[in-house]
Amino acid sequence: MLNPASLLKLKNMFGIFRGDHPKLIQYLKIMSGRLTPGTVVELTVELPDGSKSRANVRLNERDIAFINETRNFLIGDKEN
Repeated sequence: MLNPASLLKLKNMFGIFRGDHPKLIQYLKIMSGRLTPGTVVELTVELPDGSKSRANVRLNERDIAFINETRNFLIGDKEN
């Protein structure tokens, strides 16, 4: 069961993250509306020492539904 206090904390933390990284959030908002089954999302992490790690996932309909619900919870419908 989800704890309402934890959800509120997560939403508040996302608000701070959104303020710190507005260009990333705008990009994610734009791209999330373009996702279709079969889309590949890739993430590359580069550590301060220069080492890199990369992973990817091919999205299915359930993934896209989850992304949309998460976006609506964190960002809200009014900003879509």
